[in-house]
Amino acid sequence: MFSATTKDELARFTARSRCCMRAELAAIARMTGRFAGGRRAGGDARFEMATENAALARRIVSLMRDLFDLRPFVKTTRRKGGAPGHLYVVSLPWDEKARAGLDEMGVVLKRPGRGGSGAMRPGVPWGALSRQCCRRAYLRGAFLARGYVQNPEKAYHMEIVTDAEPHARGIVRIAGSFGVAARMSKRRRGFMVYVKGGDDVAQLLRVTGAHASVIALESVRVMRGVRGEVNRVVNCDTANVAKAVDAGLAQVETIRELVARAGMDSLPPGLQEIARLRLEHPEASLKELGEMAIPPITKSAANHRMRRLLDLARRAEAQDRGDLDLGANTLSGSP
Repeated sequence: MFSATTKDELARFTARSRCCMRAELAAIARMTGRFAGGRRAGGDARFEMATENAALARRIVSLMRDLFDLRPFVKTTRRKGGAPGHLYVVSLPWDEKARAGLDEMGVVLKRPGRGGSGAMRPGVPWGALSRQCCRRAYLRGAFLARGYVQNPEKAYHMEIVTDAEPHARGIVRIAGSFGVAARMSKRRRGFMVYVKGGDDVAQLLRVTGAHASVIALESVRVMRGVRGEVNRVVNCDTANVAKAVDAGLAQVETIRELVARAGMDSLPPGLQEIARLRLEHPEASLKELGEMAIPPITKSAANHRMRRLLDLARRAEAQDRGDLDLGANTLSGSP
């Protein structure tokens, strides 16, 4: 599956600086995190990040440890509704150390939430995204958290789903800063930021660091382009062949009628030759008829002879109807 392969690639991406690691984790925490426990829940407050991707769960643990020296624990449960796979919940006790880390990332608001816990920030933490590399990392984290990319063999489509409109608008703005024409639409359970078209999907993948997926997508685009061009050429050639055959068959009928009225010997030698060639090869093009002549003649010459022949056929038909008074030398002349 193309989307899963892309996420696996990004989950192994090595960030080069602390600010990029922080921006990526901020997006993951913002989009997968929630507060649990507390006084209202009858237990200790904690911050949880849930994902169905084991590689992402490991990345969250690694980033938490490297950035803030936090040691979250991971709980594995079955997905709801009997769906296949597991749900990985990365959990942190809501203490001063965790609060300081999430506050540095700009994920939580300063004011406390219900039950004494924190409250999620509705929008993008712009203060942590002052550098271009950090905005790239934020898009990478957002896609890892709640993103999907369609198999390019079927369609060019990439999306990221989030819960709040300000956050969705922020992601659109970040993508736009890299020349990606992202759009936003409301869904029953949140907002979707999506990208259509091969160029924009490839650019967004490139921005996040999914270079192997970009190569795979571009390979598909090349193959689809080649197939499309081949189909266009074949369709064009088929249409041209069909037109040539139809024209040849019509010319055969006209020549037969002319020969029946006036006889083949009444025609000049050049016109006799082109008439016999057409009767013998109704499917051939004028260029091919010219090459069969002895000596060979050009396509233009073959076309000139055929036009004279058809004109004589029309005159002979008109004479039979009494519409035209032809002289004795009507069918004579040079080839």
